[in-house]
Amino acid sequence: MFNKISRYIYRLEVVLSQIVLSLIVALVFCSAVSRSLGYPIIWSIEIAKILFMLICFLCVDITLKKKQHIGITYLVEKLSEKTQNIIQLLVLILMLGFTLFSISRGMELIQVYRFRMFNATGIPYRYVMPIIPISMFLMSITIMAQIETCIKKIGCYKFKEEKAEV
Repeated sequence: MFNKISRYIYRLEVVLSQIVLSLIVALVFCSAVSRSLGYPIIWSIEIAKILFMLICFLCVDITLKKKQHIGITYLVEKLSEKTQNIIQLLVLILMLGFTLFSISRGMELIQVYRFRMFNATGIPYRYVMPIIPISMFLMSITIMAQIETCIKKIGCYKFKEEKAEV
């Protein structure tokens, strides 16, 4: 179940990341050109930073889905496949705990910064900070999908076979 949801979210994240990256490039280019013409766009850097934060948090989940995060596997690779899967399951459970903790801390940050505003644009932080709990929620779905797959590999529980991973 989580694998299907995760694949759908993955497609949305990739498209949204491509759009945001294009916006960043266009904004920085326009800002550089206008600055060289003597008409700087004061708010462009601030908007670019906000978009960069958005793309960073989106791409963390994309990278997690592709299993491209840095991992130290030298010792684990020397163990049996079942032991490797059990260790992977434990790591995923720890990661899930971290993402759930980060969701609650992200919600607190929204409350703490609710009255603070960006200087040049006047955009309230409360409109930008939700990316933290949202991205952690998306990562939680990804991790639950990976836990589901890992449990299948260990053979603890029989799930219906799914066609493919992301």
